[in-house]
Amino acid sequence: MKGELPMHPEEVTIKLFAVLPKRTKDVLDQRFGLGKSPNRMTLDAIGKRYGITRERVRQIEADGLSRIRKSSAMADMKPVFAALEKYFDDQGGVLPEKRALNALASHPKHENHVYFLLSLHNPFVRMHENENMHDRWAYGKNAEENADKVLKNAVDSLRKIGTPVEEKRLYEVMSSSAQTVLGSGVASSVLENWLGLSKLIAKNYFGEWGLTEFSSIKPRGMKDLSFMVLTKKGEPMHFSEVAAGIGKLVGRNVHVQTVHNELIKDSRFVLVGRGLYVLKEWGYEPGVVRDVILNMMKNNGPMDKEKIISLVSEKRFVKPNTILINLENKKHFKKLTDGRYSVR
Repeated sequence: MKGELPMHPEEVTIKLFAVLPKRTKDVLDQRFGLGKSPNRMTLDAIGKRYGITRERVRQIEADGLSRIRKSSAMADMKPVFAALEKYFDDQGGVLPEKRALNALASHPKHENHVYFLLSLHNPFVRMHENENMHDRWAYGKNAEENADKVLKNAVDSLRKIGTPVEEKRLYEVMSSSAQTVLGSGVASSVLENWLGLSKLIAKNYFGEWGLTEFSSIKPRGMKDLSFMVLTKKGEPMHFSEVAAGIGKLVGRNVHVQTVHNELIKDSRFVLVGRGLYVLKEWGYEPGVVRDVILNMMKNNGPMDKEKIISLVSEKRFVKPNTILINLENKKHFKKLTDGRYSVR
C-alpha cells in the first residue's frame, strides 16, 4: 500500500541539509546516495576520496546527523516524520525495506531520500537480513518481535501441512498464527507486509505458497522442476513434454536429454512406457515389464494370460504383445498345464 508524505522526500532532504557545512553535506550525500550517484558509499570509499580514515568519516556523518536532529529545520519537518510513523503504525510496525521505500517514494530515484529520513528519525530501527528475514525497518514497541513470532508460528503450521497451499489458505494460516500469538486478529495488509519479511515462506511457479525447504516451492535443479510439472499434470508425461513444461516455468528452453537423464536417475519417477514417466507416489512400481509381472505373481500367484495383460496395462503403457513376449522368457516364467503362468 502506497504511503503519502506531506512533502516530497527530496525537498525535505534539501531543507534539512541547509543547516550543514559543505563537506558534511557531501559526506552524507555519498553515504546515503543522495547526490548524482544513487549508490551508497562505504566509510572506506569516502575516506579514500578525501584522504581521511574511515573513523573520521564516521565522525563527520554522526556530527551531520546530530546537527540536523537539533536544528529548527528538523522541528519544521515534524509533520513529515509524523506521517512516516503513522504509515508504519498502519502497516503493522515493521516492513521489508524494499516494500517500505517503494511505498513511500513516488519514484525509485527518490527511495534513498526516504531511507535517509528513516535513518535520521531515531524511533525507526533498521535491521539487517538474517537467515529468517530480509532487511527491514521497524517502528514501535515489540513490532519486530510480534511479526517474528507470528511468522515462526505460521512456519510451524505450514511444515505440519507439508504441501503447498493456495494463497487463501496461506492467509488463513497467517491469521490463525496472529490470533494464537497476539491474541487478536491482524489486518490482511499487515499480514502481507509481515509475509514479505520472511525468507522461509515463498510462492512457487504455480502461485502456491509454502516453505522454501519444500522442493515444490523452491525447486533445486531439473529433478525438482520435473516433479513439479508432473505433480501439476497429474498423469503420465513423455520426457519431452516434461522438458517443455519446465521451459514454460523458467522462461527458457530446456535440454530434453538432460531432463530424460535426470528422470532416469531419480527414484521419485517411474518409466511406464516409451519415454513416458509417472510419479512413484502415484502407486507405480519401478522396474521393467518383467519386474512388474514377477511382483504381481509373487503377490497373487499363477494367473492366466488375460489377467496378466489387464493388470500390467494398469501399471505400464505397453502393447499386449510386449507383455506376452516377456511371459515367453523361460528363465523367469513357466506356463502351467492349465494355461496359467507362474514364476519359475
